[in-house]
Parts: sequence; C-alpha cells; structure tokens
Amino acid sequence: MRPAVRIIFAPIMSRTKGDRERGLFVHGTAHNRTITIDPRSSEIGKTLLHEMIHLRHPDWSEEAVVTETRFRWGKMSWKEKARLLRLLGSAHLEGEVP
Repeated sequence: MRPAVRIIFAPIMSRTKGDRERGLFVHGTAHNRTITIDPRSSEIGKTLLHEMIHLRHPDWSEEAVVTETRFRWGKMSWKEKARLLRLLGSAHLEGEVP
C-alpha cells in the first residue's frame, strides 16, 4: 500500500537571487502528493505542516496557508507535533528509490 503523501529531503534553492538577498528562502514544496523539504530548514516540523496544508487546499494563497500554519502549529500539543514529525521517518533522500 502506497502512503498518501511522499516526503523527500532535498536542498531547495530560493527562486531568485533577489529573494535570497532579501532573506526569503523556500523551505519546502508540495506538488502531486509529494512534499519536498530542505533538511537545512530550522523548522522542519512547521514546514511539513505548511506543505500538507498546501496539498489539502491547493487553491489557497500563500498568505492563507501561512496564517493557517501559524494557527494550527500554535494550537498543537507536543504529542500532535511528535506524531507529525514521526511522518519524517518515512522520508527519502532525493534520488533514493523508496
């Protein structure tokens, strides 16, 4: 049985040099039931939650997803956060065959 979401660890570069110079970084992406997370991110759990919200609500703006991420992360208990982080145990490295 295939998992509902595939998680991959891979370095992700910001979209443009200007974004990087302004301190804007892309910590994760979500596309076609696959979440890619940059392992250099300081907030991997929050990034995973953010990308899961993108998959669930693909029509939402980035601002709406950021707002929902902050709200949900702030309301989650440590056990809920631990369960979310447990999903990372199934993650693969970029290029690795699952």
